[in-house]
Amino acid sequence: MTGNEISGRTYPLKLALAVLFIFNISFSGCGSGKDRVAGIKAGINTLREQAERVIQKRASLYAPQKFLVVDYYRIYRKLAYPLPVRRIDHPPITVESISPYPWEIWMTWDLEERINSLGWAGEWFGDPQYRSLVQTDLKALAGWPSYNVWESPHLSIGHAVRIMAGAYRSWSWLDPELKKDIERACARVVDNHADWFKRTRMNLTSVDQIMNSPDRGSLTHNIPVIANLALCMAARLSGHPLREALERHSLALILAELELRKNGTTEGVSYDGYILDFVADWLEEADPESRSAVLDRPELDEMLNQSVILAVPGDILQFAPFNDVEPREMPFHASAHAKFARLRWNPRSAWYLDRFPADCFRSDALAELHGLEMQGAPEPPVPGALEGLYSLVLRSGWETEDLAVAISASNSLSGHIQKDNGSLVIGTRGFWLIDDPGYQQYVQGEEREFTLGPTAHNYPVVNWQTQKVSEVKRLACSDMGHSLLYAALDITGGYDPSLSLTRVTRQVWMSNKNLVVVADRVIGPGVRNIGYCWHAHPKAALWVEDGACLIHLDSADLWVQCPGRPLNGSEIKRLPGTRGQVSIHTVLETGKDSCIWWIFNLSDSPARYTVGDNGIALDAAGQRFRIADPQ
Repeated sequence: MTGNEISGRTYPLKLALAVLFIFNISFSGCGSGKDRVAGIKAGINTLREQAERVIQKRASLYAPQKFLVVDYYRIYRKLAYPLPVRRIDHPPITVESISPYPWEIWMTWDLEERINSLGWAGEWFGDPQYRSLVQTDLKALAGWPSYNVWESPHLSIGHAVRIMAGAYRSWSWLDPELKKDIERACARVVDNHADWFKRTRMNLTSVDQIMNSPDRGSLTHNIPVIANLALCMAARLSGHPLREALERHSLALILAELELRKNGTTEGVSYDGYILDFVADWLEEADPESRSAVLDRPELDEMLNQSVILAVPGDILQFAPFNDVEPREMPFHASAHAKFARLRWNPRSAWYLDRFPADCFRSDALAELHGLEMQGAPEPPVPGALEGLYSLVLRSGWETEDLAVAISASNSLSGHIQKDNGSLVIGTRGFWLIDDPGYQQYVQGEEREFTLGPTAHNYPVVNWQTQKVSEVKRLACSDMGHSLLYAALDITGGYDPSLSLTRVTRQVWMSNKNLVVVADRVIGPGVRNIGYCWHAHPKAALWVEDGACLIHLDSADLWVQCPGRPLNGSEIKRLPGTRGQVSIHTVLETGKDSCIWWIFNLSDSPARYTVGDNGIALDAAGQRFRIADPQ
C-alpha cells in the first residue's frame, strides 16, 4: 500500500497510517455485552452523581502514577512516559512496516484523559493533591518545545491545545503564572504554523472555495479539520493576530463538512464523532452568528444520529462494526452528543446519553453532563427501515430482545470507509451475532489481510476478488407492513470491471424479531464462484446440525442456512488474523446467473424452507420471499 485514499486524493503512507488513530483508553468498568447493557438508566438529571463517581474513580487511579502508561494495543506495544510529560517525539522503537509510528497521538489522548480526570476531581471535590498534580502536568505541557512532529498541523496539536484551553477556561484555581504560560504556549502553537496557514489555508474562507478546491479531500479530512480548529482556539486564548483569519477558515471548514454529508460523504461514526467533538469545543466561544450557522444545519443531527441508528439492540455503546470503528476506544461520538446537547437541546441525544454507560464516557464529556439540565423529555428513536449516511438499517427497536440488521451502503471515498457495500451485521441481546472486523490493520501481515482481504466481509465475493471501489445504488429501504422490513442494494459498481458483471444485487428482509432472509443475485458471463464469510461474534460458540450452523451466545440462538447448499463442519473456520471470530466460510460454484439465499433464524431449530420459481422465490417460516427482477 502506498497511501490511503481520502475523498479521491492520496496521503503519503506515513500520514495515512496516522489517520487511523484508534485510541487506547481502557475506562474502568467499560466492559462488553451484559456488563454494559444496563447503562446508566438513571435519567439525565441524575448524571451529576454518575459523573462524580467516575471522575473520582479515575482520579484516584491517576494520582499515584509515576508514568503515563499508553497501550498501543493496535500494534501490541505499551510505553511508559515519565510524568510529567515534557515533550512529544517519535520513540526509537521499531514497528514493522510503519515508520515513523504516530506515537504522539495515543500519548496526547491519554494525557488529556489524565489531566481532565484530575482537574475535574479537583474542581468538584476541592482536593489539593489533584489540583497540584494538574498544575504540574499543565506546566510541563505548556513548556513543550513543540506540539507537532509532522510537516503540517496534526492531531497532537488538537489535543494539546484542547487540554490547555479547557483548563484555562474551566478551573479558576489555576495559578496565574501557569495561565500566562498557557497563553504563551498557545501563541507559540499558532506562530509555529503561521506560515503554513498563510500559504495553504488563509484564503479559503467560504464553503464554495473549499468544495471546489482540488485539495478538498485533504482539507476536509479529520486530521486537518481538528488541527485547524485547535489553532483557532489557541489564537483565541492568546489573542494572536491570526485569530480572525483562523475563525473564518474554521467556520468554512465546519460548514463544508456538513455540506459534504448531503451526498453521503462520511468517515463513519467514530471519525465523524471525532470531528464533531472538536467542532463543539470550537463553538463554545464562537460568535453568535457562527454558532447559529452550524447549529441550524440539519446535517448536524444526521451525523449525530448515526450512533443511534447503528447501535446494537441492548447495548447502545456497540454500533455496527463497519469501516474503521472501535466504539469503546473511540467514544468521541458520545462526547459530541453531550456537548451539543448543552449547546442546543436535542431530545434524541438526551435519550442516547441516558443509555450510554457512564464508565465509558471520556472525562470531558462527563464534565459536560455534570452541568447538563433537562430542557425537555428525552425522545426515543422510531424503529423500522432507516437510512443512514453509510448504511441501511432494519430494526424492531433498541431493547435487548429486539433485532437489528445493518447493511453497509456508502459511496464515500474516505479512507476510513471500507469497500464492503452489501456486507451486513445482525444484532440482538447486546451482541452482533453476525459480526465484522470493524477496522483495518495497517501493519502488514495476517491481521491486515483478514481486515481487508476477501474473507473480511460477507458481501458476495465473486471469483475470489474483493470490491475495488465504494459504489452502491440504494434500491429500497421500506416497511412492508405486517412486521416485515426490506432493503435492496445494487452493488455491481464496486467490483473490478475485469469481472464483466452485468448486475449484482443484495436484498434483505427482516421479519418480526426472529428472521432475516438475504437474497443475492449475481449475473455475469465470467462468474465461476461466489465466496461468503459470515463471522460470528468472538464470544460465540458454534454447532453444525442437519446442514445448518448454530451461532450460540448467552440466550441467543441464531441458525444460519444456505437453502439448497447444506453447511458442514469443514466450513467452520478460524481464519488467520482474526481477533477471535470463528467464521462460516464457504465458496459456492455457480453459473453466469445465480440466485443465492441465506436464512438467519433466531429459534430453537433451523427454519423449514422450500425454494421455487427457478430459484428466485423462497418460502421460509411461513412467509414467501421473492427476488425482484434485477433488470
